Amino acid sequence: AGATAAAGAACVVAGPMVQSAMVGANLGAVSAVAAAEAGPFTVHFWAPMSKWMISGASFMDLNRPTDQISLAQYTALTFTGLFFSRYALLVAPINYTLCSVNVALFGSSAWHLGRKVKADFIDDAEKPDIL
Repeated sequence: AGATAAAGAACVVAGPMVQSAMVGANLGAVSAVAAAEAGPFTVHFWAPMSKWMISGASFMDLNRPTDQISLAQYTALTFTGLFFSRYALLVAPINYTLCSVNVALFGSSAWHLGRKVKADFIDDAEKPDIL
């Protein structure tokens, strides 16, 4: 744990120097990304990048059986994706990375939610009750 904390602290201390070196090196797109207000030297970049793991897991399970899908969980994920897609375009700096991950989260979660609602409420309603 101590080594991890030391490495994290070193990254925080060295970050501005590395960013200045990358921007000053005139590396074209790499320098432009390093200088961006929502670039890799800010939290605005890393928070959405870690959120891609949630969206990725949702995409990997697109064919998950509907009995294993939580209605509450996917309702929350769908609305999170919807609301934060809009929020990402309202904050300063505008965070396109956050917007893209939330559009993906909305799409994949809405897919699961739609399948769950169809299986539990629409398909079940069409089946006749046999006594």
